[in-house]
Amino acid sequence: MKEDLFKDYQERLNVLDENIRAVALKYARDLYVDKKCSKDEALERGIVKAEMEKRNLDKNG
Repeated sequence: MKEDLFKDYQERLNVLDENIRAVALKYARDLYVDKKCSKDEALERGIVKAEMEKRNLDKNG
C-alpha cells in the first residue's frame, strides 16, 4: 500500500529530483497516516519539507 498511496500523483512527483522525491514521499506518508490530512495536503507538505531540508543542507554544508 505504501508504494501505491501516491500513485495518482506521479506527474507531480516526476518533476522532482530523485532524492527529494524519496524524502518527500516518506514525509507525505507519515503526514497522511499520523496527521490525518488529505493526500494532496500531505504530499505538498512533504515536498516543501524535503526541499527546505535540502536547501538548508546545501547552505550549511
